[in-house]
Amino acid sequence: MIVNLKCEECRFIYDAEVGEPRMDDDSGSLLWEHSIICPNCKAVDKDLLTEIGQSQMTEWFFSI
Repeated sequence: MIVNLKCEECRFIYDAEVGEPRMDDDSGSLLWEHSIICPNCKAVDKDLLTEIGQSQMTEWFFSI
């Protein structure tokens, strides 16, 4: 699945292939199948959902 993300470090906005998303049973947080690397600053797993990404994940959540 491709999700719109923003890097927590450099604030760069990009689309990333996250693989199959899932919800953590204990915390309820989103987990990605793939490790996410910012294409701008190369930060690893420092991703935030943009407004578009939030909409994408809401759509995904209601489809499961």
